[in-house]
Amino acid sequence: MTQFILALCGLPSSGKSTLADAIQRALEFNVEIVRTDEWRDSSYYTDWKPEKEGIVRERALARVRQLIIEGKNVIHDDTNYYTSMRHELFEIAVENRCGFVIIHVTTPVTTSLRWNRERPNTPIPDSVIEDISERFDNPGRRYLWDNSDLEVDMEKDELGHAVDDFLGVLEELEPATRPRPRLVTSTEYERLDVETRLIVSEFLEKYPELRGNREVSIIRRSILGRASESRIPVRGIRKILWADLSKLL
Repeated sequence: MTQFILALCGLPSSGKSTLADAIQRALEFNVEIVRTDEWRDSSYYTDWKPEKEGIVRERALARVRQLIIEGKNVIHDDTNYYTSMRHELFEIAVENRCGFVIIHVTTPVTTSLRWNRERPNTPIPDSVIEDISERFDNPGRRYLWDNSDLEVDMEKDELGHAVDDFLGVLEELEPATRPRPRLVTSTEYERLDVETRLIVSEFLEKYPELRGNREVSIIRRSILGRASESRIPVRGIRKILWADLSKLL
């Protein structure tokens, strides 16, 4: 198995830690969880500002680097709501020739707020969760390296299925490398992203038995990457994506 860094990203109280714990139990060996909350005390959120995250993140990143050097696999359990935050982890993966995985925990903000209020310890102020939600950079909007490998809604998705999907990702994981420059603008990439998602939705409406098949997402991301690097026209994308998805039948 390729050594890996798993970057969880999602709102506070969205279920990231629950998912991290379940993945660690499933792998049973050589997996460390770096939780940024270890460096946040009960007063941390009283006067929360994004700028306060800098010190916490530096300490957590130093811990990730050390664990990777020691040969451990690392789950980075934090919001990672800015692209730049995920990029710091990506760079550590590239420098150390280990795999890099992003799981976007998409649990809705309304659910995160409710779960936060039900916390047995001191809850985070609602304003912090709402602020992070407004600032959130969804993975895959700008850079090829930033595509999420899995999207998990912890309110709706089965925890066991999410863990199994991650284990499937690990089977095909290779050391992270810097991708070739994208030939399209961010706006064009977002349009391609939306278009490929629509094509997949149409395909799954016709073949509902493939819903939940991880290969569908892998194929979509592969075609999206090729389209952004080669300027494939939308009509061509539809033909190629539909043809590749049809191989799963």
